[in-house]
Amino acid sequence: MLFLLLIYCCQQLEYLQEATIKNLISKHCKLITHPIYLWSENNKDHWSLINIWLRNQEMYDKFVAQKLENHLPDDLAFSILSKLPLKSLKRYGCLHKSWALFLENSNFMELFRINFISNQHYYYDNTSLLLCLDQLDKSSLFSLSGRSFQNMEKVNWPKGHCSGYFTLGSSSINGILCLHPHESGTMCLWNPSSSAFKIIPPSPIEYIPDSMSPYFSYHGFGYNCARDDYKVIRQLCLFPSLDTEDTHDYEEWDISGSWEIYSLRSNSWRKPKSDIYIYPRCGELDKFYLDGMCHWLGDWRESYVEPRKAYLVSFDLSNEVWFITPLPHFDIPLEIYGNFDITLVESHLFLLNGSIALISNYYKTTTFSISILVEIGKKETWTKLVTLGPLPYLSRPIGIGNMSNILFRTTDGKLAWLYLRTHLVEKLDVNAHGIICQLIVYKENLFPTKGINS
Repeated sequence: MLFLLLIYCCQQLEYLQEATIKNLISKHCKLITHPIYLWSENNKDHWSLINIWLRNQEMYDKFVAQKLENHLPDDLAFSILSKLPLKSLKRYGCLHKSWALFLENSNFMELFRINFISNQHYYYDNTSLLLCLDQLDKSSLFSLSGRSFQNMEKVNWPKGHCSGYFTLGSSSINGILCLHPHESGTMCLWNPSSSAFKIIPPSPIEYIPDSMSPYFSYHGFGYNCARDDYKVIRQLCLFPSLDTEDTHDYEEWDISGSWEIYSLRSNSWRKPKSDIYIYPRCGELDKFYLDGMCHWLGDWRESYVEPRKAYLVSFDLSNEVWFITPLPHFDIPLEIYGNFDITLVESHLFLLNGSIALISNYYKTTTFSISILVEIGKKETWTKLVTLGPLPYLSRPIGIGNMSNILFRTTDGKLAWLYLRTHLVEKLDVNAHGIICQLIVYKENLFPTKGINS
């Protein structure tokens, strides 16, 4: 027995040899990024770094990519990468050429679409839906329950505000809604849960001469968390009045458009640090707040000869910085529609499962394309999510609910849900003929807000 033990110990002595140790480290510790040193009596400094090649980051990255390429099957990569947010997916596409091509693979995009729609964003936790219907300057607000709106409970407007109001944006912010009039009148911040409200005072620019006609375009209501401040941004355009012949002083006013910001913290209006010349779009949709920024659609053209082009306009409420993002090219089969005219593309901006989404269709067609944006200001990061249709009953989208379902107006003046998971359409018994409709994602909040009276 002792003889066998001596033989075994002699066989293990080779693992104490310097060359054997270096070979073992090179073979089994390649992924260890921490330095590994070996004591050697023959070495003048005694300690020597034996995984020195790991200092070369380029070599290390090449090694990892090569290993992943050799050992990560496409079906497994499909399953893993399709669960990532689109921004992360774009980033990982830079590491490997084949991963970047996944976005061009129809099977992968279908898997990504399913995961994107199914995994509801935390933004929609504990939310409900409100529906605002406006007809002939009379607005009605309803609280919705049931997938098919079986129960529509009317919500009373705050005292003194009963008609002719819209909600600014497609969601509440900390339980607060911003109400604004059709054309002129007072604005209001309102918490339906606590009945607290605040009448926003007029701005100095509202005191204009009788020779001018004002037009207010309300664009954004948001929250600056750094200063615990609620803000409203709008644009005022002034035109010579048709009701008076006295127009001598209109040249003293800037009629190209002036921006204003209201701050609840200071309870006052002021001009932002910088202006931007974007034509306002009519309509109360295409506006929402997300992660400290207000987003809406605007038109701009380089010259009066060229047609206006639609852009995504984003305004950072904290730094008061503007961002302009061109809309993606609308992919349309020219052999079907003949002469393509970009001005006939109808685009609508929404918040879809926590991402900026654009729903587009060609004029009077019922095939809708949905794209989502990865990075503000970069047109190339628009990514087509899905194409729906043709859907003969649907005319235009109104809003997106908290289960990634899209509310549409139908061709016969009703409303209908389009369920993105199944692409099925369910018509609702709600009359929307000649009515402006707004779908609002609402989250109840009973906590008091400084500056808003209960």
